Amino acid sequence: MRLKTTLLGLAGAGLMAAAPAQAVDLVGAYQDALDFDPVLQAAEFRLEATQENKKIARANLLPQLGASGRWNWGTNETSVPGLELSDEDIETNTYSIDLRQSLYRQANYEALDVARGQISQADALYQSAYLDFLFRVSESYFTVLTLIDGVTFAEAEEKALKRQFEQAEQRFEVGLTAVTDVHEARASYDNARARAIVARNRLSDAKEALFELTGEYYGAFDELQETLPLVEPDPVNADEWVQTALQNNPNVLAARAAVDVAGANMRLARSGHFPTLDLVAGYSQFTNEKFLYRDFINGVELITDLQQDNTSVGLILDIPLYEGGRVSAQTRQARHLLDATAQDMDQVNNAVVRETQNAFRAVLAGIQEVQAFEQARISAESALEATQAGFEVGTRTIVDVLIAEQRNYQAQRDNSVARHAYILNHLRLKAVAGLLTAEDLSVVNQLLQ
Repeated sequence: MRLKTTLLGLAGAGLMAAAPAQAVDLVGAYQDALDFDPVLQAAEFRLEATQENKKIARANLLPQLGASGRWNWGTNETSVPGLELSDEDIETNTYSIDLRQSLYRQANYEALDVARGQISQADALYQSAYLDFLFRVSESYFTVLTLIDGVTFAEAEEKALKRQFEQAEQRFEVGLTAVTDVHEARASYDNARARAIVARNRLSDAKEALFELTGEYYGAFDELQETLPLVEPDPVNADEWVQTALQNNPNVLAARAAVDVAGANMRLARSGHFPTLDLVAGYSQFTNEKFLYRDFINGVELITDLQQDNTSVGLILDIPLYEGGRVSAQTRQARHLLDATAQDMDQVNNAVVRETQNAFRAVLAGIQEVQAFEQARISAESALEATQAGFEVGTRTIVDVLIAEQRNYQAQRDNSVARHAYILNHLRLKAVAGLLTAEDLSVVNQLLQ
């Protein structure tokens, strides 16, 4: 059972109530991006282009048929001492059809293997681009949600600290507090105002990044529901996720295909040592519609039509004897490239193992972080209420209140970041394992309201 199944079960009651018309959810953003994102579309076009390589390579195994024609018009001026000869016009036509069929060319078969490997590699790279696309959309969407919360908390903090500053001024005017309290309150308020400005700017940047993916500016966004189910990865075993990733991660599959391509290229280079055998056949026709027949003995000149037909069938055997060392050098070069590609594959495998383990640990840690930050939020809120009450009876200072206010809103920000990161970590784990699908986004979408 995979993550999407677990989340679906815990999401429980089905889709949430319909959002306002101007709002967008994760699936809506995905659908817009699917038709707009140039990165994904470029990957699709590259795949389609690469798929033509097989047809190109296979064409060399099929008969090659060509036709040609030549038409000539001119004048023949003949000069013989002692004789008076007239000039004659010349009009000739030549038509030919040539057929060539490869009977044995090892290079053609190796080129076909190269094409097959290139298609496998391109398909894996497209799958990688699609998985990356799914995660980019999710990450961009939840970044916006995180920063929306950030703006909300920053503006609330700004408002609260402004109220504290105003109260400090009023208390100072009646002699109930020192001027230092006013300065402390003013400094805290100014900092909160700056943070609110920064938060709004970061939110605008995040919305612009989402626009780059979707081509749409959204007025509102569905946000995570208050009660968030916290589930462990299924299976709860990092090694199983690693094995799944090594079998399904498209970057791993692309790296393996690259090794196959490099091996086929080496065999292609080596095939330059092999002989080739072709079947050739041809038919040609030569016509001279103004052929001059001259009988010098009888002094007679006749203009008539001349037609020649030629048909031929044969075999061409080409045996390479010495190429100046070119083929051997190309073969060694291809071998080195094969070794390098194999090393690249090992690096990709190692990176995928590391990324999978990191993503797995991030999900487990994310559960604890959400729980911890939620408790920290509750504690910070209670601490703020207690500090405000103490300030009212004179047992706590305004500095204590200001610190409690800042800690309260920081706890809310941390809790928001942890909740959104938890969702993204689940999606990242499935992406690196090669299992992420659009259905997973639909499952997550049920957690929005």
